[in-house]
Amino acid sequence: MVKNIPLGIFYPGVSIMHRLQARTKLFLVVWLVIILVIANQRQWHFAPYIVTFVLVMSGIMVSGLSLRELWHRIKFLVIIMFASALFSLLGSTQKSRIVLRIGPLFPDYGPVFICVLLVGSVSLCLLLTGLLPGLRQIWRYRIMKWLRFVFVLIVIITVLFLGLTLGTAPNQPLVLGPFLLTEHSVWILMTSFTVFVVLYLSSLLLTMTTLPIALVEAMTILLSPLRRWKWPVDDFALMLLLALRFIPTLLNEAEQLMNAQTARGADTTHGTWQERFQSMSMFFLPLLHSSLRRASELATALDARGYQSDERRTLLHETTLKGIDYCVLCLVVIATTGALFF
Repeated sequence: MVKNIPLGIFYPGVSIMHRLQARTKLFLVVWLVIILVIANQRQWHFAPYIVTFVLVMSGIMVSGLSLRELWHRIKFLVIIMFASALFSLLGSTQKSRIVLRIGPLFPDYGPVFICVLLVGSVSLCLLLTGLLPGLRQIWRYRIMKWLRFVFVLIVIITVLFLGLTLGTAPNQPLVLGPFLLTEHSVWILMTSFTVFVVLYLSSLLLTMTTLPIALVEAMTILLSPLRRWKWPVDDFALMLLLALRFIPTLLNEAEQLMNAQTARGADTTHGTWQERFQSMSMFFLPLLHSSLRRASELATALDARGYQSDERRTLLHETTLKGIDYCVLCLVVIATTGALFF
């Protein structure tokens, strides 16, 4: 879990993406958001989504980042895809052509009740086997962890079904459906998944190829016009810099705490739920205490050095834009703008 959190982690390199100015990459991420929002207004127009995906994948290939590492960071999108598919099956509120229609179905409540109760009971019994000392070893395999998630989902659906249909007569028919899959719901499913992938990969590419202090300097430059309206731009930049700077530190300290407690016999992945909760509380309390201690020490250090947030800072990493920055900006803007009219 600790290794799969990439925020604030910089991977050094000499690629084109590493040599770009931070404000160039930050502007491109914002530009991709604007392009995708505009592209969503035109249905069945895939050119902007294809172009943005190709541009992001090209940036990843040029940067030299490991595709396997990136895959470990986007696996949760599969769950989002599954949830989006479920919502799309429920139909769309807008009027569009129906692609698939299921139902309405009128089965008797008795057989449905028996089937749902049987499947839910079997799933619950399989989940409870993880509490038995002799069968705990089976749940350590990766496939069993995925099956545990499926069993938990089945039990939740069973409880909801029984709660919603409580008091129904056995011979009374149930009305299931109709479940409509429309063109609009298919379009929403495809575009939402593409937007998640593109924006998440672009944000990873930004943080993994840019120093945190360079990213903060870029945001300071881009937000500098807000100083005319007395906005605390420098305070915001300082908070962002401290957050990005201490994320790797806290993750490293969390990993050390987990290793230390594991060496002392603590186990957060096995045992009863009460034992797991106690083990996790023994982990989070020292981590919270260490975070507050670091925050206090940092505040004392800033006061001792006479830090004042109302003074302009000298930029260390952000210099004038170079030729490579202008070339990349023109390439991305022309390609994405042309895709909107293609």
